[in-house]
Amino acid sequence: MNTLRNIILHTVAIIFLFGSTCYVSANSTPAHIQVILYPLKTTLKMGDVPAFEGEVTNTGKETLEGLVVYLSLVSLEKGNEHPVDLEDWSAQKAVLIERLLPGEVNRQQWPMRLISSGRFALALTVVEAGTTKPVISDLVEFNVLPKKLISSSRILPVAIGEPLLILILILAVNQTKRLRHRQKV
Repeated sequence: MNTLRNIILHTVAIIFLFGSTCYVSANSTPAHIQVILYPLKTTLKMGDVPAFEGEVTNTGKETLEGLVVYLSLVSLEKGNEHPVDLEDWSAQKAVLIERLLPGEVNRQQWPMRLISSGRFALALTVVEAGTTKPVISDLVEFNVLPKKLISSSRILPVAIGEPLLILILILAVNQTKRLRHRQKV
């Protein structure tokens, strides 16, 4: 069931990114590229800017050239599953790996500003120049907690401080008026 969901989400991401239907099977992906996106081990909340780490490995015997690597983000909110535009999330755009030697590993950090709460999944995709089959990492699922907008440590000083400040200002103005009135008399 989990594998079927991953295939469906990968297909949705590919359709969103390429604008056409593309069927990807395990046998049609290049065997000489391995792509991994590592999950984060921290609790995430809105406003955080975590950096997801991904790597692309050339497992073949030939040098690879012109690899385009990019993230795909999908919302997994029940009943509202959809690809997410990363532009709003300030995620790094596609990266070009000009050359990847046999056995070489290219590691990238993919920072992303979390602007929405909910359940999401990321995939790292590699497109090799001259091929029609992308290589896609396993999905990395994560939850983004809502940002606590009201902090009790900030409410009490404002709730007490502002009325107190206004009272002090009123008393100071009244005291100034009394002193001026006494000086005139």
